[in-house]
Amino acid sequence: MTKREQVVAEDMKNQQPAQETEKEVQAIAQARVAYEQLIEEIRGYSRQARELREQAAELQQSGRTDFQVRDR
Repeated sequence: MTKREQVVAEDMKNQQPAQETEKEVQAIAQARVAYEQLIEEIRGYSRQARELREQAAELQQSGRTDFQVRDR
């Protein structure tokens, strides 16, 4: 093996860990985006649940039935 071939082989060995690290970084970034999307979805459901609980409490306090609210 010539000196040039040795240098090229050494460079390729050095690039491999860097490529693997880059793949791991990309996978982590993608997982982070998916995580953030899930968190936002959960927050939306939490807001919706809170609003529904507030509506239920208002209806309960008013003494109206669901039929009365629907007809209104």
